[in-house]
Amino acid sequence: MNEVPPGGHAWDRFNAVWHLVAVAAPVMAGVLVWADDALGTRSRLLASLLLCLFLVWYWRVGARAVRSPGERRGIVQLAGALVLFAGLIMVTMTAALLLSVLFLHLFLFLERWRGRLIVLGTVAALLMAGMFVHLGISASTAVALLPTVVVPVLSAGLLGAYISALISQSRARSVLIAELTETRAALARERHTAGMTAERERLSVEIHDTLAQGFTSILMLTQSARLTLERDASPVPDQLDLIERTARENLAEARSLVAALCPPDLSARSLTEALARLAERHTRDTGVPVDVESDDPPGGGMPERDAVFLRAAQEALANIRRHAKASSVRIVLSPAALTVSDDGQGFEPGRGHGGYGLPGLRSRVIGLGGTCTVVSAPGAGTTVRLELPMPLPEEVLTVPPDSR
Repeated sequence: MNEVPPGGHAWDRFNAVWHLVAVAAPVMAGVLVWADDALGTRSRLLASLLLCLFLVWYWRVGARAVRSPGERRGIVQLAGALVLFAGLIMVTMTAALLLSVLFLHLFLFLERWRGRLIVLGTVAALLMAGMFVHLGISASTAVALLPTVVVPVLSAGLLGAYISALISQSRARSVLIAELTETRAALARERHTAGMTAERERLSVEIHDTLAQGFTSILMLTQSARLTLERDASPVPDQLDLIERTARENLAEARSLVAALCPPDLSARSLTEALARLAERHTRDTGVPVDVESDDPPGGGMPERDAVFLRAAQEALANIRRHAKASSVRIVLSPAALTVSDDGQGFEPGRGHGGYGLPGLRSRVIGLGGTCTVVSAPGAGTTVRLELPMPLPEEVLTVPPDSR
């Protein structure tokens, strides 16, 4: 069975109609049997008994099959109904009214056409046998087979085929709709995650470039003031001690917050692993191989350094993808330096290509006491190299005026 959509199939809402048809057809047949003067009392009683058994069989088996469709249960229902129909058709042709129930259950319970054709053939054979029993074997009986047997059975088969095709198409569409709904939900989750990641990175940069740098400036001022006031032996240094201690604590908290907001690629792996993952994604997306070399000792990284180096690699690879037209890329990591080089078309650094947007990164590196250099020439590729002092300065971070 195909997967049922969350809201259920539309035809399931017609179960009450199917029950009504299955009950109304035998009841009407019973009324016509007792109204048929050509039947004897014994035949009427036998036909009534078979019709009652038909209703009981439907109530015990068929109704359950309608409520909970299953091919095995449907086959049992059809087998019992065909046996009772065979007995009825031999008693009276009025039993042909039960064809509405048999054809309905045929296409409701059986999904494979092999089983459907077997049941249709059986019904046709029973109808022909009943006609020969009641009308005798003659040319007129043979002619009557066309409107009485062939046309109803053929029409039922064609109509059933058409309805089955609609049902199959509806089921396929319901599965497709469910898949599209799940895909849309997955895309929404990915967009939400991407937005959260972008916001985390933005907050990390903002905190580092404001709070951390501001606290560093306080340290610089207090240290300078201390040197001046110590010459005068003033009691002010005690207050400066408090300022300096408070600033140090806040600087530690700010750095801790920056570490907590580090890029997700660094949250559960080392910088070397994060660079390897970044290189793998770049190769997967562009087909350009990226070679990563690292002599960074495991566990030797620092959150600020790792975040700067990882963002530098991300920016460099993004520029390579957009502008370089490179055939290979190489990333070299050491404890104090990161180098990203490609063999692309290069550019003239002095012309200020806007696509190579590294000013913010250069400011960050300079703020940590390091250097950022870009070496390139037309046709000679590009090399971006970042160097940071190790260990990173604990008290003094030089902040370039233009990075404020």
